[in-house]
Amino acid sequence: MKYPNETTNETDINTQGEGPKISILAIGKIAAAVIIFLLIIAIFWPGFIRLREYRRRIRCGENIKRLGKAMLIYACGHDDKYPTADKWCDLLIKYAEVSEKGFVCPSAGEGRCHYAMNPNAKLTSPPDMVVLFETKGGWNQFGGPEILTFENHKGKGCNVSFNDNQTEFVKPEQLGELKWEE
Repeated sequence: MKYPNETTNETDINTQGEGPKISILAIGKIAAAVIIFLLIIAIFWPGFIRLREYRRRIRCGENIKRLGKAMLIYACGHDDKYPTADKWCDLLIKYAEVSEKGFVCPSAGEGRCHYAMNPNAKLTSPPDMVVLFETKGGWNQFGGPEILTFENHKGKGCNVSFNDNQTEFVKPEQLGELKWEE
């Protein structure tokens, strides 16, 4: 609206509803793009979740493999004997230069260490004997299959380190095949 004695400028904005309008077609295209985007997320989201869990499982396996190597390093300097089961975490930190971060499974919940030692394992034990395995959070844990857990990886399995320093992701149905004693 113009008032007398006012000058008009070409850059004035028209506020009377005569400006550009969004068409129904444009709204439809935007809605379709949003729906397609949400469908793509819905389709690929489970894959992203599985990939994240797989990466955590790999990091957990790397942690337990490093701990197995640290057990060997410790044994080399201590009369070819593994650390005592009731102090194995403390002794690996002190003598094998392991950091506390290496004792944590990235998929597990609370806890300072998510691994336990098989107290029956010796450096001279068979190569397929369990030395380290996953468990719930604790510190200097030791025992056998009674404290092993599959919960850290949503029930799909757990990482186990053997006397030959091989590491394997063991599924629940394979538990009975593991060697715990000589």
